Amino acid sequence: MICSDANFVRRGALFSLLAAMAAGCSASNTPGLAPGAAAGQSNAQHQSAAMERKLANGFVRRSAAPNHAHGWMLPEAKHSRDVFYWGNFGSSTIYVYKKIGVNPKEVGTITDGIDEPERLFVDGSNNLWVTNIGSESITEYARGATSPTTTITDGVSSPTGLTVDAEGTVYCANVATDTVTVYPKGETSPSLTIPISTAPEYLATDSSDNLYVSTGLGVWEFAPGSTSGTELDLSIGSPGAIEVDKSGDIILVDDSSALSIDVFPPGQSSPSKVIPDTGEDPFALSLSKSEKKLYISADNTANGAFTVQQLDYPNGTTITSKLTTGVGDWPIAVSPDNAL
Repeated sequence: MICSDANFVRRGALFSLLAAMAAGCSASNTPGLAPGAAAGQSNAQHQSAAMERKLANGFVRRSAAPNHAHGWMLPEAKHSRDVFYWGNFGSSTIYVYKKIGVNPKEVGTITDGIDEPERLFVDGSNNLWVTNIGSESITEYARGATSPTTTITDGVSSPTGLTVDAEGTVYCANVATDTVTVYPKGETSPSLTIPISTAPEYLATDSSDNLYVSTGLGVWEFAPGSTSGTELDLSIGSPGAIEVDKSGDIILVDDSSALSIDVFPPGQSSPSKVIPDTGEDPFALSLSKSEKKLYISADNTANGAFTVQQLDYPNGTTITSKLTTGVGDWPIAVSPDNAL
């Protein structure tokens, strides 16, 4: 199935709007350039242009399943926790795979409530959470469900980053308002709104429910319930996707020309490990519950097709292929996640 021009135009229009909103920011608040971005070109403009080039090059995403109104799910997806979710922004679809092996069996899709998904996260109860930038909403799906059990719109404005802590608290990054909104378990209205100095893109929490916000300019840490954070001053070109393991190690995508996965031990500003992602442009991260596998969504810089990669964690040094079917793009999540 070829991605429609409308989806790419809509994506480009949204990024243009956000870029215009950010134009009044001072030079000190200008995000670092995305890989391959020209001088004076924002990350959003670069990403939009890259997607348009993919369309011009005939980039095809297929639909591997029948076109059910709300998606479909095989019994094995409903009864197994060991699944993998891969989202497609253009087709507003979440694809569900078995977790074991390379290019494993597809066992379902979710389309109901999905509208241009940006990020995915699986909580400690194996519920899938999705930020939908098209409808400015957060949707929750019970394991094996194809329709949302919860929809949150209050406080949601161009949502990107998403995470859920061990207590079930939901955190949403809003790039239109430069805020993170916080929703206690079971609530659909925010109990706290955290102002961020520049557009928040990725979120993670640690075992103490401290919140980490990656903005492209730096990484900030917030204690539970606090709206005042501490910049960690990590030695990294342009921080992107973020995960935190049970030992407190911070795992980051370096979105600068380095294009690597960097690991920072607790309290250290220099990485203990830098793993290059050769030939790929990494976007999102998802760490398994056992913390033995780190999954990465990546844009192949040679052919413009998205793949899902995997890395043995914490000792692996080589990134290998996980999913090469081409149906998804940047949003990924593994179940069970390492939700703390």
